[in-house]
Amino acid sequence: MSEEKVQESVQENLDIKVESKPESADSGLLQEVMAKKATIKERDARIAELEAGEEKRRQKQLSEDGKKDELIAELNSKVENLTGENTRLSKYEDDEKSTLIASIASDETEAEELSKEKLSTLRLLKNKIAAKTPEAPTARGSVGKQPPPSDWTTLSPKEGKERWGDILAAAQRKMKN
Repeated sequence: MSEEKVQESVQENLDIKVESKPESADSGLLQEVMAKKATIKERDARIAELEAGEEKRRQKQLSEDGKKDELIAELNSKVENLTGENTRLSKYEDDEKSTLIASIASDETEAEELSKEKLSTLRLLKNKIAAKTPEAPTARGSVGKQPPPSDWTTLSPKEGKERWGDILAAAQRKMKN
């Protein structure tokens, strides 16, 4: 009888482990993937380090063998490629900064201050401003004063007196534009 209880408790424990296995399998799998990613990053860093060391060794060997002209030509071509890439990326960054500054700044002094900031800072500001800007609620009927009619001469005298301020403001806006 005690053997039966032991077997039942063992069986219950096995059932519990089987039921909880999918959850632990997911977390175990995630941990395994993260560990492999870390290992891959370490290996990539080590490979890059070895390649850089090998390149320096090769350049030193060329220098010692008296092939300095080849080495100089090779390094000059690398400099030209990197200079072109740097110019291209600088232009992109400047264009992006000017676009972001134009969308953020409300006047010239703000634009001048923002031009001193990094691109990442400007992007962060733009995202924060966009997140804070509330969407306009949809109107449910007329709220506030009505805009003046296109032909204000058709208004009744009473309505004309009541809306005269709006009519003048609309006329002034039209004259400014």
